[in-house]
Amino acid sequence: MTRRSPRVLIVSPIASHPADQGNAARIQATGRELMARGVVCEFLHYATEGCTPAQEAAMSAFWRGGFHLVPPQPVARAGMPGAWALDDWCPASLAEHVARLHRRGRHDAVLVHYVWMSRVLEGVGGGVLRVLDTHDLFGDRHLAAREQGLDPSWFFTTREEEARGLARADLVLAIQEAEAAVLRGRSAAPVLTLGHMPPLRFLSTDEGAAPPRAAFGYLGSANPWNVASVRALDAALAEAPDLPWLLAGQIARRDLRLRSDPVLLGPVPEAEDFYQAVECVLNPMAGGTGLKIKTVEALAAGLPVLGTRDAFAGLPAEHPGHGAADVATVVELMREYRRSGTFRAGLRRASRLLALRCAGAVARQADELAALLAAGGP
Repeated sequence: MTRRSPRVLIVSPIASHPADQGNAARIQATGRELMARGVVCEFLHYATEGCTPAQEAAMSAFWRGGFHLVPPQPVARAGMPGAWALDDWCPASLAEHVARLHRRGRHDAVLVHYVWMSRVLEGVGGGVLRVLDTHDLFGDRHLAAREQGLDPSWFFTTREEEARGLARADLVLAIQEAEAAVLRGRSAAPVLTLGHMPPLRFLSTDEGAAPPRAAFGYLGSANPWNVASVRALDAALAEAPDLPWLLAGQIARRDLRLRSDPVLLGPVPEAEDFYQAVECVLNPMAGGTGLKIKTVEALAAGLPVLGTRDAFAGLPAEHPGHGAADVATVVELMREYRRSGTFRAGLRRASRLLALRCAGAVARQADELAALLAAGGP
């Protein structure tokens, strides 16, 4: 008797396409890994950031188990003093909509992206595995931002509210092991690490491309953590005119008043456009939580990467170029990269080996998750 493939309803407030920011890349990659293992994935997009016709067409084609687009409701004022309440961004009507879809489709699991969407898990009832992909830690995230001198943005709540959301799941997914350890202290549900590593393009890409436009480059969105990191890097590089660099992504649209005069590539349709324009990728991130998607994507592209310890958080990094103490040390490493062919070769090799190690780990984790979905839970 042939066993039926498990059916999973995935609920996300972020579009999976295009993968032009880290969370979208994570959502798309998770679906790709599960479908490659025989899981039938149906996708509901609660369009909190809008959805263009091109996005809708791309997601409809990708999610072969079915695609649903639900327009968002206006978000009311924060439900708690100084923080969002857990369900402020997820209306009861969405939970009811998901429950109806589940009753019609009888899914084996419902997988929700982000803890503030956990309300939908309450309506699906018993007999279905309820999975929560956290992406990040949101309990007291605003306090972590303020410690870095940043104004908190996007969603943040208290640890108590986050714990209430985690309790709605039968299985919690963490994006890296250090955060899995934290979540195990906040959740009674089992926690599985499911990292992120895009396909390793350097295994098949022709390296005879045109010469890069810059030796060093940074690609990022305009979130507060990235803006603070780029401003710190700019201040350091303004005193090092012998180290030209390139800036790409949505962050290049911000009026940052940079003194180091980087080459501005701006937003790129595909990340590959950026990787072909630079020789070495920079990530001077200070602080932050979660896995730094820009780091793993650069590693997957096969480029040498220089960054801080925070930029490589959650990765088994060993090379000195993958653990700079601060931005000043990143600049010193950039100078060493320019000076020494031995250093360049070693960083390139270490970056590719790290990508291979991470890809192997993520494949094993995806195998475990697919097996749990097929079995109905831990």
